[in-house]
Amino acid sequence: MDEQRRTLPGSSPKELLKSLLDELGIPTSSQTLVFSKTSLQRDLITPKNPRAIYFNRDFYVGYVPGGLIEVVACDDPTGMMFYSLNPNEAPEQRKFVRSSECLLCHANSRTKEIPGLLVRSVYPDKEGQPILSWGDHLTTPSSPVSERWGGWYVTGKHGSAKHLGNKWVKEGNRFNNSHGSNLEDLTEYIKTDNYLAPGSDITALMVMEHQIEFHNTCYAAKTNFERQVYLHKALYDGKVDYTSEALSKAIHSYAEGILKVMLFADEALVPVDGIQGSKEFERDFIAAGMEYDGHSLRELRMQRRMFKYRCSYMIFSKSFEYLPTPIKQKVLEDLHTILTSDNNRPSLPELSSREKQRAHAILLNHHEAYKKVATSR
Repeated sequence: MDEQRRTLPGSSPKELLKSLLDELGIPTSSQTLVFSKTSLQRDLITPKNPRAIYFNRDFYVGYVPGGLIEVVACDDPTGMMFYSLNPNEAPEQRKFVRSSECLLCHANSRTKEIPGLLVRSVYPDKEGQPILSWGDHLTTPSSPVSERWGGWYVTGKHGSAKHLGNKWVKEGNRFNNSHGSNLEDLTEYIKTDNYLAPGSDITALMVMEHQIEFHNTCYAAKTNFERQVYLHKALYDGKVDYTSEALSKAIHSYAEGILKVMLFADEALVPVDGIQGSKEFERDFIAAGMEYDGHSLRELRMQRRMFKYRCSYMIFSKSFEYLPTPIKQKVLEDLHTILTSDNNRPSLPELSSREKQRAHAILLNHHEAYKKVATSR
């Protein structure tokens, strides 16, 4: 695009956004909407003009009507990359711009001290401004539903469970926790025609939160381990001994952290009534994966737990592929041991024999690095 050898089709920002999503293989059904002023485009974001986020396994795209298109790429060996694209410029002037401004919020303790992603749940006022005195929540897979999605729109059914979405603090500091439950239509809140999909799917939100935790964990492990290796080389005349006490301990620690996310060790229980999101998102999400013998790691359950098989499809992501070899090898060896034995680690979930057998079969047939570990044993 910089060299004008390629342009994205579309005469309007919305059409350009759709072209970009198609180019990256991101389904419009993944749309989630956040109306709190918690991004660099806060001046444009309101409950009537929320920011849309679309995603697949390796990319996240944000868009505010009237503003910029933002892209977070998780397919770079050096880490997450943040870009913006101005859809209001003439086609010959459009370009993806790297910006360090994003790192003001996307590189701190909430992203494991590396450039990363985060989902915040806040208590917004009627303009979308977070009321900081009320506090906020960092949303992760371990967060209870009752603390999630403040400042977000949420469409889908969740039974009697309450969440913080679809509402804001009203005059007199009133906050109706029951309002906005089991919402399936956003037309009373926004002009849905301004967006590529009509809703802000509850299942997509939960899947996105799992992905973000996985990306952050992998890139933090990679970045911090590379720092330790650099220091090790400085101390030992450029040589690296991965069996040394310090590096061996680090490898085991980072591998354990990744396995916990991969096997959903800290996952909060899905509400007893279950979660029912968009059929379009579920269809598109499952279609993006690989299956063996009719089974896939993307099969959703959404009752008591998110996935039918507790072995994350994110093992196929670029963030896992780009892990330092010693860490990735350790994760795969430990995962193979878990999936092919009757034993379970106390720190990890107790997977059923069916979960183990089917996850093992899928990986053995579709994940080359896992297959290499399995055949070497």
